[in-house]
Amino acid sequence: MLKQSIHAAAKKMQIDFAEVTENINHMGERGSSREEILLSYLEKYIPIKYEMNNGVIIDATGEQSRQQDIIIYDSFNSPVLLNMQSTKMIPIESVFSVIKVKSSLNKVEINKCVNNISSVKSLVKDSLDGINSPTAGFVFAFTSSTTLETLLDNLVEANNEVEKHKQISALCVLDKGLIVNVSKKGLKDITLLPNEDTTPAIIKNTAENNLMLFYLLLMQYLNQSSVSVPNLLKYANAGELLNIEYSIPKKHVPLDGYYELDGGRVELDTAYSIMKGSKLLKKMEDGTASLRDIMLYLSRHLMEILTYTEQAYGSKSTDIEIYGKDYKVSDLERAIVVYNKLNNGEEVNKQELDFYTKLSNDMYTHYQSQVLLSKQ
Repeated sequence: MLKQSIHAAAKKMQIDFAEVTENINHMGERGSSREEILLSYLEKYIPIKYEMNNGVIIDATGEQSRQQDIIIYDSFNSPVLLNMQSTKMIPIESVFSVIKVKSSLNKVEINKCVNNISSVKSLVKDSLDGINSPTAGFVFAFTSSTTLETLLDNLVEANNEVEKHKQISALCVLDKGLIVNVSKKGLKDITLLPNEDTTPAIIKNTAENNLMLFYLLLMQYLNQSSVSVPNLLKYANAGELLNIEYSIPKKHVPLDGYYELDGGRVELDTAYSIMKGSKLLKKMEDGTASLRDIMLYLSRHLMEILTYTEQAYGSKSTDIEIYGKDYKVSDLERAIVVYNKLNNGEEVNKQELDFYTKLSNDMYTHYQSQVLLSKQ
């Protein structure tokens, strides 16, 4: 019964396509009609859990595929990120397969198909559970003015620029036959995910049987593949939907936590310890700090700042920028020793005092210049 139904569908598709070709001259309308012909057939035989639409596919990094004629995706769990009458935007994690539909296939159109499907298979899948089959890419054409052998030559040439796993799964020319990938070991098992152990082969048959085989290959892949729920927060953070920035009041900051910065890791207790000098920091940020305030803050927190920097960037710093100028850490440490001696009423020799005075005055001069710039 299924065979007779599909054979009847194949004959009707050819009639419908002939009418479209004869009556519609505008290429855009003709393209839409050929896709509708194939869609109307597939919708009769593909289970309802599979949704089919045209549109683009996107991943969580913000990369997009080229426009797809038919996207087959999970209709139960997949969010449609953009849902307009003219096009849809589907997350790659929800996509089982894509189909590129052509009126007639030739070398130019094969190159377009190869690049189109490669743009889908280049997208990164990042599902919540990590379970995701690769996306299959099919090509369906109603006819071709060239032989299947020539089309295979064209496909092999186009594939030279594309990695194996990004290549077309199967190609059907309704009135001629199919080009599929078969295992090199035995040369008979059809594989819908091309790899280094597969090679392309030709299957010639009647239009009815070609459509039957195309349907069976598509259903076989849909039945054996798995999709998953996309991590929508990663899509949001990619900037395609919205930007998410967290804010935690100081009294609720978990001191046993950490955050990541430029590949490094900063412990929150270190950052919080630095912020304990918030009154001094506020004066410095307001532009009201004295030289003594700056030196007092550095004497209390220089080691913590260095620890913070090392955690963030993965290496110890020999220089540190303060108010737009780099200072050697060793010079700052030496100045702090002198500052503490002066603060405690200890004796300081002239060489130490001259060094301290020069460095601290230079730092304060840069601080004041930064304050003036911020007020302009």
